[in-house]
Amino acid sequence: MKRWGGSLLAGGLCWQLVGATLPEALSVAATWYAGVVLLARVGQKIAILEVIAFIAALELLLVPTITYWVFPASMPVESAEYLGYALPAYIAFYIGLTRRWSEQKLNHQGYIQAAREYLQDKSRVALVLLLIGLGGFTVKTAFPDAPTIVGALPSYCLFISVFYAYYANSPFKEVILGIVSGALLLYTVREGMFGDLFFWLMLLLLFFAAGQQTPLSPQLKSATVILVCTLLLIIQSVKGEYRRNTWGYQRGERSSNPALLGELLIDRLTQPEKIWNLPHLYLSLARFNQGRMIGSAMAKVPTHEAFASGEVLLTFLYPFVPRLLWPEKPQTGGYENIRRFTSLPQSQNTSINLSPVGEGYVNFGYSGIAFSWLYGLVLSGIFQAVFRVAERVPSAVLWLPVLFIGCLTMETDLLSTWGSLVNNLIFIALLFWLFKRVRISL
Repeated sequence: MKRWGGSLLAGGLCWQLVGATLPEALSVAATWYAGVVLLARVGQKIAILEVIAFIAALELLLVPTITYWVFPASMPVESAEYLGYALPAYIAFYIGLTRRWSEQKLNHQGYIQAAREYLQDKSRVALVLLLIGLGGFTVKTAFPDAPTIVGALPSYCLFISVFYAYYANSPFKEVILGIVSGALLLYTVREGMFGDLFFWLMLLLLFFAAGQQTPLSPQLKSATVILVCTLLLIIQSVKGEYRRNTWGYQRGERSSNPALLGELLIDRLTQPEKIWNLPHLYLSLARFNQGRMIGSAMAKVPTHEAFASGEVLLTFLYPFVPRLLWPEKPQTGGYENIRRFTSLPQSQNTSINLSPVGEGYVNFGYSGIAFSWLYGLVLSGIFQAVFRVAERVPSAVLWLPVLFIGCLTMETDLLSTWGSLVNNLIFIALLFWLFKRVRISL
């Protein structure tokens, strides 16, 4: 009840002090509620679904609402029209995401402890995973167009090797952590892509917090939130300038400049006023405004572009057929969706997407609200299925970050999220099978 009370109070204050409309006030309340639930669950469980729910509320509700207050002309449709779809779509997504399919035998700390006990005589597995990860990382960086099965997917083993080393109490855990950290930093500098750095650090923290035997104090959680927000602001502050100096127009036209990145970081750390000021805070928030993409789609569809009438459902089939076997497989997803359904400028070197909630609208109109519920239900079902598998193979729970790394944000599309889930699941199953063939238990 306290969570509901605080959420309604936050929404009510916006209604009274800012002159917010009822949908805007409810959007603030929903975001507040998702944030409070996330803070409460961190340390109690592996709060991946709570992170997804909060980020979705931030991108779909809170940031668009603030934009309507501060710079309404930048939004393609009116607040009432946008939130008339986005707010119920988010609520439906949240209901699906938090659906409990069955009771679990253990709490999340219990599953992590079971994994720890299972790995006590398997410390060498961490080294094998590290080598696989380094091989995938090398292919991924040297040959960006290489199939994901030999590049991106094996590279995820780098991060899982940290879990295996830590929970198996490997004598090499510090070395493995150092190598993985170096590889992640190298990729960040080379590609100018800061999302992997942020999200993998967040996932590692979520796991280690959930594995603690003593509850995390509110003070520690608050300090962590401040550090995370500061890291985000620093990333947003340097990212644009770094990319302008290292990226070309095409996706392959990228170079690295460690010296420039170092200079930018030192500049921001020694002059914090460049980070902590209202214009930068607003621009950093605006970066997460998924409402601009969805609003543009609502302005164009169906007036200038017909509803796709369920084409998005084909997305569930595409990941099962590799392009190698289907060279004419349709180009769908982010770039194509933005070009077809919105009036926003888009180049091949940018990464804006319509989001699964937005795809629900361009396919089904306001019936996309039900599609948002289904999307949340799928994520929830897969998350809970992993724990059922972990009752037989305790280490399965450590692979949750690999499964959900592509689903943490709404700045994506259904092809990417569903494709990520399916491909990662197939890769993990294949890896377990291959290891079993050589008598190594993952």
